[in-house]
Amino acid sequence: MKAVRRLNNNVVLCIDDKGNEFIARGKGIGFHELPYEIKLSQIERTYYNVDKHFFDVMVDISDDLIILTTKIIDYARDQIDVAISSSAVFTLADHINFALKRYQENLNVKLPIAYDIQYLFEEEYKVGKYALKLVNDSYHVHLSQEEACYIAMHIINAEEKQKDESLEDEQMIEKITQIIERVYQICINKRNFNYSRFVTHMHYLLKRGKKKTLVKSKNKKIYQSLVTEYPKSYKCSELISEYLKKQVGIYLNDEEKLYLILHINRLCEREECNQ
Repeated sequence: MKAVRRLNNNVVLCIDDKGNEFIARGKGIGFHELPYEIKLSQIERTYYNVDKHFFDVMVDISDDLIILTTKIIDYARDQIDVAISSSAVFTLADHINFALKRYQENLNVKLPIAYDIQYLFEEEYKVGKYALKLVNDSYHVHLSQEEACYIAMHIINAEEKQKDESLEDEQMIEKITQIIERVYQICINKRNFNYSRFVTHMHYLLKRGKKKTLVKSKNKKIYQSLVTEYPKSYKCSELISEYLKKQVGIYLNDEEKLYLILHINRLCEREECNQ
């Protein structure tokens, strides 16, 4: 098998003898000049069928965190009788990395649907609690108990049964992307991880909206501050809200717009830097 692309010092993209791409993790395997023939003895773990959108995230994620999230996903597979996406290790690593940064900045955004997750998705919430303890112990932090619910949401979204997304949703997300591009006057790169993360959020928002289970919280003050701090993202959220109301009868409340503003800003902040 051959290593063909360095993702970080310890993670590389490989091609096996049958021409299949996979990600390999092993100490120092990213230091070699590429491409090169990699020995099985150099590899500690392999990950097949990983979405290419997640390759770029490896640059910002430590090897320790990838090992930790691999352990979490392995535990989830033992606990839940549903196939879990191979990309889950890397989406979860990205989320936890972001959660640790929020912790350092003392930014705690409440998750109003935490109660629902605890009682509607008991197995996934059990994984979330396991993961939270693992993260807190490993990084000597005290992430809030709500983080267990956030992690549970990632597991829910990673379950293969969640992948049957309708053409209607895909078309709406495309229209929403066009709204954002018009407001920001940018061309969003739909092949990178930032966009994939945004699409995941939109799919989950559409599911909540169609089931009439939109987020409700006490984050009003945060919402008002974001309106002032991120005017372009706020304008996008208002236009998207109007579009969803006309298209499918989903009425976004301020709490949903809050999360939407955060995701739009995170997406477009990096896109603008790359223009």
